[in-house]
Amino acid sequence: MLWQLASFPKCEYHVFLSHCAEDRDALVAPVYDHLLAAGITPWLDRQDYPYGRDSRSALRDGILRSRHVTFFVTEAMLTVARGWCVLELALAELLELNFHVPGGQLANVFLPLFLVPQASAHLPRSVWQLVRDRGRFHTGGDPVEWCVEQIRAFLRREQRLARDTAARARDDPAFAAALAATPGLADRVTKFHPKRLPARKG
Repeated sequence: MLWQLASFPKCEYHVFLSHCAEDRDALVAPVYDHLLAAGITPWLDRQDYPYGRDSRSALRDGILRSRHVTFFVTEAMLTVARGWCVLELALAELLELNFHVPGGQLANVFLPLFLVPQASAHLPRSVWQLVRDRGRFHTGGDPVEWCVEQIRAFLRREQRLARDTAARARDDPAFAAALAATPGLADRVTKFHPKRLPARKG
């Protein structure tokens, strides 16, 4: 494995919001506000970036301390020649490899949200083409509300997976021992830090 973690920090955030600066004000900042109002703790560079930190270290640590990573794949992300989002995708994929065990996946780390047409001419020539089967495509309606709902649904699925993994660990001592061999791993995949999601209303 390329990046085998010796220990896992406790998650401080539910979801890391990976985006390009051109989309921050109109899309990502409103999504951040809606998630906070819904009881979800997101990581956003403007709010959570430690002042004075080396960028690569800050982004790496932000991803390690987030349960999941959402990528806002827009035309700006596909056409702006900067590499932070690609680095964040690489870190998220490497982190996810640490949750692969015989018989399945303990956690799914990343969710790409495509706010571009599926027939976008830029998509096939980008790294995002490689993960399009892991994402969702926006086909209509308010993009902020759509992104919030996609993130909430993804987190709820992952919370159920954590609950199922906890049940497996209770019933299978060998599985529980394998989780316990890496500090913090059992906590990461059987509990839903920083807090469980609020119950769905209605």
